[in-house]
Amino acid sequence: MESAGASWYNGLEVSLTKRLSHGLQFLASYTFSKTLDTDGSDINSTSSGNALTLGDQNSPSQRWGRASFDRPHRFVFSATWRLPSPPSGVSRVVLGDWSLAAIATVQSGSALTIAATNSTNIFGISEDRAQLTGTCSKNQLVKSGAVESKLSGYFNTHCFTSAPVIGADGIGTAFGNSATGIVNGPGEANLDLSFLKTVVLHWPVEKSSLQFRAEFYNALNHPQFADPDTNFTSPTFGVISSTAVNSRVGQLALKFAF
Repeated sequence: MESAGASWYNGLEVSLTKRLSHGLQFLASYTFSKTLDTDGSDINSTSSGNALTLGDQNSPSQRWGRASFDRPHRFVFSATWRLPSPPSGVSRVVLGDWSLAAIATVQSGSALTIAATNSTNIFGISEDRAQLTGTCSKNQLVKSGAVESKLSGYFNTHCFTSAPVIGADGIGTAFGNSATGIVNGPGEANLDLSFLKTVVLHWPVEKSSLQFRAEFYNALNHPQFADPDTNFTSPTFGVISSTAVNSRVGQLALKFAF
């Protein structure tokens, strides 16, 4: 047994902040980064709880590639804004003292490694990566178009094949040659909104208040899909069967402070 592995992270981080003035404040943050490793999260977990590195476990250079949590681009915008209130009268009671809060997140999909069950591997390691056919460029591994158009087939299957036969018996195969983290999964774009109204009361104590809050997660009800099945030997290879974010969820709250 040994402890081994290495990881590299490089990133450009940019942020823009507006301090509170005229009822408005916000923070915009953007990260352009890349995470590479030789082991990390690029493993398969078995039912017994063991973790298996895909492919040749004795070749760090072959395992080297993008970590499974690598997302090249990530942008987050958060803001709070106290909306202008009418000067007086009934309109101020109804339309005054409202605040808006928002968090918008846009990010690339995570890095995906294409696995393949290689039961004829001559080294006895069946947890492998798929073999590339050599007929596709890197940009052709994933089908073009919107994610919704490729839910039943995210990858171009003709770009992948079984590991080559190298055994004298005509059966035994080598390791697959596809790299770690060679493609991106589906990206995400999400908006959460919150509306808040505070009514100042003078009962039962002088500085009591009643606060109403309405919150909406995934406010635009935009479908955001989870990663597809990445095992080339699986009958559902490339199929996206779930979402990464729930459909729109709204909740109301009422709080009395005294």
